[in-house]
Amino acid sequence: MFQPGDEVKVTSLNQKGYLIEKVSDDEWQVQLGILKMKIHERDLEYIGSAPAKEVTPIATVKGKDAHVSLELDLRGERYEDALLRLEKYLDDAVLAGYARVSIIHGKGTGALRQGVQQFLKQHRAVKSFRFGEANEGGTGVTIVELK
Repeated sequence: MFQPGDEVKVTSLNQKGYLIEKVSDDEWQVQLGILKMKIHERDLEYIGSAPAKEVTPIATVKGKDAHVSLELDLRGERYEDALLRLEKYLDDAVLAGYARVSIIHGKGTGALRQGVQQFLKQHRAVKSFRFGEANEGGTGVTIVELK
């Protein structure tokens, strides 16, 4: 019996195609090139079973070879945008195998600094964090130790 994906020949059209789905007791939807047609079963001739599909990964993961900076500069960013960038950056830094990164948030009103540190407290990959030393940027920078 026919199965979706089978290669068939439509005898009345002398064309090869692939079965997509059975649409009624005796009709199939058949892909013929770019066309999809309903064809009666008696007009179909079995050629072969569905060709094995090559499995292609949908998501690509960047490994250690991808370039990820050791610091992320969030100065001038809106709070929500900064946190989105920070989350992606931390994931990339973990994938790159970094043990320590710097988050530059500036001094300003301190709202961004507080938001960044609040986010870091809850992030699964963060071992610890601290303000930068005087030569690292002081309270305008947070140094993050990753797990």
